[in-house]
Amino acid sequence: MNHSKNLTDFQYDALKEVGNIGIGQATTSLSRMVNKQVNISLPDLKLIPLLEIPEMLSQDLPVVTILLELRDEARGYLMLLLSLDSAKMLVKMMLGEVKEGDAFDEMEQSVLMELGNILTGTYISALSNLLDISMGLSTPVQVYDFAGAIVNQIVILMSQDVDDVLLLNTEFSVDDTRIDGKILVFTDSLSLTKILESVNRLAGI
Repeated sequence: MNHSKNLTDFQYDALKEVGNIGIGQATTSLSRMVNKQVNISLPDLKLIPLLEIPEMLSQDLPVVTILLELRDEARGYLMLLLSLDSAKMLVKMMLGEVKEGDAFDEMEQSVLMELGNILTGTYISALSNLLDISMGLSTPVQVYDFAGAIVNQIVILMSQDVDDVLLLNTEFSVDDTRIDGKILVFTDSLSLTKILESVNRLAGI
């Protein structure tokens, strides 16, 4: 495994700008889905060493996770993490009602997976267009478990070839109701290097 990387100022600004473009598109799509005012922002993003990720995620309660595989020229996984309360709130806003308990029925899962498609897909699409790197996403799956356990499974699936994780600290609300969510981007070492080198080329580095 390689040593952890740090983002340069230009890399940070470029990746955040891509995030803002993608989030702008997601805001429009989600507003239409729920027929309510949706506000999403990306106050910060960080490249975090993998070993530090569990410390940054709450381990007190299980979380609702929408998981997608990143394919083509960049390989890895994307995770949208939602607290159970936030996930239930979003489902209720879209369907008008939600069942009690931790489980989601087929329709509710479909709503959550579409939400994951929109939030992660718009970012990856914007990143792919900016860097001219082919990136695709698998069909999403929904998992309800502790965040650390899900992260460990991803690392196993990637044969432990991941050193750093791109953490998108998203803030979004629907009709002034705050939604608690985070997006994590796991890529193998080669893919991350390719992405950052492509960003550097934009600056003529």
